Amino acid sequence: MSFFKKVDKVFASTSKLKMMERTEKDTFIENRIRSVGIEKFATSEYGDLYLRVDELGGFLILETIIISATNFKSKKGSLLRFSKENETLEFTSDEEKIESEASNIPDRFATRIDYNLEENEANLIKEHIYDAVLFEINGKEIQFSVLK
Repeated sequence: MSFFKKVDKVFASTSKLKMMERTEKDTFIENRIRSVGIEKFATSEYGDLYLRVDELGGFLILETIIISATNFKSKKGSLLRFSKENETLEFTSDEEKIESEASNIPDRFATRIDYNLEENEANLIKEHIYDAVLFEINGKEIQFSVLK
């Protein structure tokens, strides 16, 4: 194991975020999520971020699913920040109460969170102009790299 992977594991244990060791079962999860029209947008050693822009009651929403080895719970909501060089686009969760759902695959949790957004913001996200996404909940952060 490389030095940096050991350092990552140490930091992961201190931050209470669990690193996600990828298995063939993750392909099964991804295929199930994609079957309902939600694509993988970004990835990290701690999980994968799936999202789609949808309309609900005449308003645009950003539907997200985070698949990770960490069971997230919050009564304060979450933050999602898209970034590229000096540009950022930030969203606060629509709901304050957030709770992950256990999946039928061991050590995998699905966290579904919706964010309100405007049409111009939706277009920026669809165009994949951002390089990174930061997910923040209860003072913990996961930095995702956007897939191109």
